[in-house]
Amino acid sequence: MGTSLEAPSIPANEGGLGTSEQLNSIIMTTRDLPAMPQVASKVLELSADPNTSAQQLQQIISDDQAMTARILKIANSAMYSCSRKVKTLTEAIVMLGFDSIRSLVVTSAARNLYNTRNASTGLKERLLWEHSIGVAFACRLLVLERVPALAEEAFLAGLMHDIGKLVLNLRVPEQFDQIVQLVYNDNLPFNSTEKEILGYDHAEVGAKLINKWNLSPMLEDTILHHHNPAAMTIDNPLLLYLDLGNKVCHKLGIGFVDEPDLDINNCLSNQILGLSPQTFEVTILRLQETLESEMEIFI
Repeated sequence: MGTSLEAPSIPANEGGLGTSEQLNSIIMTTRDLPAMPQVASKVLELSADPNTSAQQLQQIISDDQAMTARILKIANSAMYSCSRKVKTLTEAIVMLGFDSIRSLVVTSAARNLYNTRNASTGLKERLLWEHSIGVAFACRLLVLERVPALAEEAFLAGLMHDIGKLVLNLRVPEQFDQIVQLVYNDNLPFNSTEKEILGYDHAEVGAKLINKWNLSPMLEDTILHHHNPAAMTIDNPLLLYLDLGNKVCHKLGIGFVDEPDLDINNCLSNQILGLSPQTFEVTILRLQETLESEMEIFI
């Protein structure tokens, strides 16, 4: 990616910084904060321009061979169910559309942050990444039932909703280890445990990173509030679908949290959306099938 993630970690209260100052220090002033890779940044800029052609996008993406290979693999996966094999990058761009390409480019950038193929990467990083991919798939499946136009933004919301945890793992590793132990052993909520130990949570960190990456304000707001019940209203359906996708993965034990008895049907977000029990049954089945068949593409 060209951005190092291996700068020294900082203690939770180095220099007497208050929690707000420390949070801003972590996000805005440290050289190891993940920046959007140059190719990905250019692709996002072009994909937002209605005058951009598929050929222009192809020329930019093809400069990154790893990203090109990953996009072609995903384009031919069950996730997109294309009617014929996609053989070239230009075909992928034309068949999937700019929104889908945007999602796949951000996926490629985010995956590199977790460094899941590095031998030194531990269980935490693997579980964080698998949960992120699981929630991304779950959100996309749920949204496709009613609001297909929101599918790619829902995928990104799921993919990026816990990116703040990765930053905390990199920047305050001792405190994050303590948080993980409490969450895993005592079945405590991540966000409240983070706030108790750090004074802020991964949702705040993640929202600042989304802002730095110049992704959409709606996505930033959704990630900021994804643990805030008061923000869950029909005015932000993306937040509601993210909450449901997160709960589906908690119910299935995808990630750190395993809540097999979680009642998704009657949770607040579904009281607003009103998805049927059958929708969740089908989504869970399709999610399990998708993860079994497609996860290796993303690892």
